[in-house]
Amino acid sequence: MKDKIILISADGFVREFWKRAKEHKTLIQAYENLEKDYKETFGKRRYSDYNSFRVCRDRKTKKQ
Repeated sequence: MKDKIILISADGFVREFWKRAKEHKTLIQAYENLEKDYKETFGKRRYSDYNSFRVCRDRKTKKQ
């Protein structure tokens, strides 16, 4: 991933998640791979775990 700045926003994080989902066997693998990059860049995880991310992602989807 070239531009990790996109991960700062929740929208950007979700968009990158769906891109990676196409490259991994499971959504959890895609999520963990993304969290790994996020932690390397920003020094901490964005979400505590996949379920926390999923709840936020789904809540955001319902608003749209």
